[in-house]
Amino acid sequence: MKDNLNDLLRSWQPEVPEPSDFRRNVWQRIERSRPTKEVGWLAEFFGLLARPRLAFATVALAIVVGGVVGREVSVANQTSAYLRSVNPYAQLR
Repeated sequence: MKDNLNDLLRSWQPEVPEPSDFRRNVWQRIERSRPTKEVGWLAEFFGLLARPRLAFATVALAIVVGGVVGREVSVANQTSAYLRSVNPYAQLR
């Protein structure tokens, strides 16, 4: 019985020809039925951070930028401290 049904289903062909744009119309209907919700840029950013590679890249970039900025500030502070210790006129500022 099961073999007969399988054979029948394999041999069955639809008799109604589908329109040429049938698949395109189906995908358009699917796209229209999807709920669209407005999200802000911050929500989109956090959505991107949910991906491990992007989260890792963001954290790595923040660490590198923080290190570079910290180093530049430290060099500037050390330079001005040295000038104040050597130059008496720089101490007046």
